[in-house]
Amino acid sequence: MYVRFQGLRQNDTSGSRLGLFQLAFELRDEGDLPPYLHEQLVLHLEWLKEHLKSPQILNEKEHHRAISWFQHRAKKPLEHVRAIKAILEDAGYNIEQIETRDPGIVIYEDGWQVVAKPRR
Repeated sequence: MYVRFQGLRQNDTSGSRLGLFQLAFELRDEGDLPPYLHEQLVLHLEWLKEHLKSPQILNEKEHHRAISWFQHRAKKPLEHVRAIKAILEDAGYNIEQIETRDPGIVIYEDGWQVVAKPRR
Protein backbone atom coordinates (compact mmCIF):
# COMPACT_ATOMS: atom_id res chain seq x y z
CA MET A 1 0.00 0.00 0.00
CA TYR A 2 1.20 3.51 -0.85
CA VAL A 3 0.16 6.83 0.66
CA ARG A 4 0.32 10.37 -0.69
CA PHE A 5 -0.51 13.75 0.80
CA GLN A 6 -1.72 16.44 -1.56
CA GLY A 7 -3.48 19.76 -1.68
CA LEU A 8 -6.36 20.86 -3.84
CA ARG A 9 -4.38 23.04 -6.29
CA GLN A 10 -3.25 21.44 -9.51
CA ASN A 11 0.37 21.31 -10.62
CA ASP A 12 0.59 23.03 -14.01
CA THR A 13 3.37 20.69 -15.17
CA SER A 14 2.06 17.27 -14.15
CA GLY A 15 -1.68 17.89 -14.05
CA SER A 16 -1.75 16.20 -10.64
CA ARG A 17 -2.54 17.98 -7.43
CA LEU A 18 0.36 19.70 -5.67
CA GLY A 19 2.06 17.44 -3.19
CA LEU A 20 2.61 18.23 0.46
CA PHE A 21 6.28 19.11 -0.03
CA GLN A 22 5.58 21.67 -2.75
CA LEU A 23 3.02 23.32 -0.51
CA ALA A 24 5.26 23.13 2.56
CA PHE A 25 8.17 24.81 0.76
CA GLU A 26 5.80 27.51 -0.50
CA LEU A 27 4.53 28.13 3.02
CA ARG A 28 8.04 28.06 4.49
CA ASP A 29 9.31 30.62 1.98
CA GLU A 30 6.29 32.87 1.48
CA GLY A 31 3.75 32.06 4.15
CA ASP A 32 2.70 34.21 7.04
CA LEU A 33 3.08 31.66 9.81
CA PRO A 34 3.39 32.45 13.48
CA PRO A 35 7.07 32.02 14.45
CA TYR A 36 6.51 28.83 16.47
CA LEU A 37 4.74 27.13 13.53
CA HIS A 38 7.37 28.31 11.07
CA GLU A 39 10.07 26.88 13.35
CA GLN A 40 8.24 23.54 13.58
CA LEU A 41 7.75 23.41 9.81
CA VAL A 42 11.45 24.06 9.22
CA LEU A 43 12.47 21.40 11.76
CA HIS A 44 10.30 18.74 10.10
CA LEU A 45 11.49 19.70 6.61
CA GLU A 46 15.12 19.60 7.74
CA TRP A 47 14.69 16.14 9.25
CA LEU A 48 13.18 14.89 6.02
CA LYS A 49 15.90 16.53 3.93
CA GLU A 50 18.55 14.80 6.02
CA HIS A 51 16.92 11.35 6.09
CA LEU A 52 14.85 11.09 2.90
CA LYS A 53 16.32 10.96 -0.57
CA SER A 54 15.10 13.56 -3.02
CA PRO A 55 14.72 11.59 -6.27
CA GLN A 56 16.47 13.55 -9.02
CA ILE A 57 14.34 11.71 -11.55
CA LEU A 58 11.55 14.17 -10.69
CA ASN A 59 13.61 16.94 -12.33
CA GLU A 60 13.88 15.13 -15.65
CA LYS A 61 11.63 16.53 -18.37
CA GLU A 62 10.38 13.15 -19.55
CA HIS A 63 9.07 12.40 -16.05
CA HIS A 64 7.07 15.61 -15.58
CA ARG A 65 3.90 13.62 -14.82
CA ALA A 66 5.54 11.49 -12.12
CA ILE A 67 4.42 11.85 -8.51
CA SER A 68 5.82 10.59 -5.22
CA TRP A 69 4.22 8.13 -2.83
CA PHE A 70 5.30 6.88 0.58
CA GLN A 71 5.37 3.21 1.37
CA HIS A 72 3.42 2.33 4.52
CA ARG A 73 6.58 1.00 6.16
CA ALA A 74 8.07 4.54 6.16
CA LYS A 75 6.95 5.04 9.77
CA LYS A 76 9.42 7.74 10.91
CA PRO A 77 9.17 9.87 7.72
CA LEU A 78 5.38 9.60 7.85
CA GLU A 79 5.39 10.96 11.42
CA HIS A 80 7.13 14.11 10.12
CA VAL A 81 4.90 14.33 7.06
CA ARG A 82 1.77 14.12 9.21
CA ALA A 83 3.14 16.90 11.44
CA ILE A 84 3.70 19.03 8.31
CA LYS A 85 0.16 18.20 7.19
CA ALA A 86 -1.18 19.54 10.50
CA ILE A 87 0.85 22.76 10.13
CA LEU A 88 -0.38 23.26 6.56
CA GLU A 89 -3.97 22.71 7.66
CA ASP A 90 -3.52 25.24 10.48
CA ALA A 91 -2.35 27.68 7.80
CA GLY A 92 -5.54 27.13 5.77
CA TYR A 93 -4.42 24.53 3.23
CA ASN A 94 -6.71 21.59 2.59
CA ILE A 95 -4.55 18.47 2.57
CA GLU A 96 -5.90 15.06 1.71
CA GLN A 97 -4.31 11.71 2.34
CA ILE A 98 -4.88 9.21 -0.43
CA GLU A 99 -3.88 5.56 -0.56
CA THR A 100 -3.48 3.09 -3.38
CA ARG A 101 -2.16 -0.36 -4.11
CA ASP A 102 -1.16 0.75 -7.62
CA PRO A 103 0.68 4.09 -7.78
CA GLY A 104 1.27 3.73 -11.52
CA ILE A 105 4.41 2.91 -13.46
CA VAL A 106 7.20 2.98 -10.87
CA ILE A 107 10.32 4.77 -12.14
CA TYR A 108 12.13 5.13 -8.80
CA GLU A 109 11.99 3.24 -5.52
CA ASP A 110 13.90 3.24 -2.26
CA GLY A 111 13.07 1.85 1.17
CA TRP A 112 10.52 4.55 1.99
CA GLN A 113 9.09 5.95 -1.23
CA VAL A 114 8.34 5.42 -4.87
CA VAL A 115 8.01 7.79 -7.78
CA ALA A 116 5.50 6.68 -10.37
CA LYS A 117 3.88 7.92 -13.54
CA PRO A 118 0.11 7.69 -13.33
CA ARG A 119 -1.49 5.21 -15.70
CA ARG A 120 -3.56 6.84 -18.40
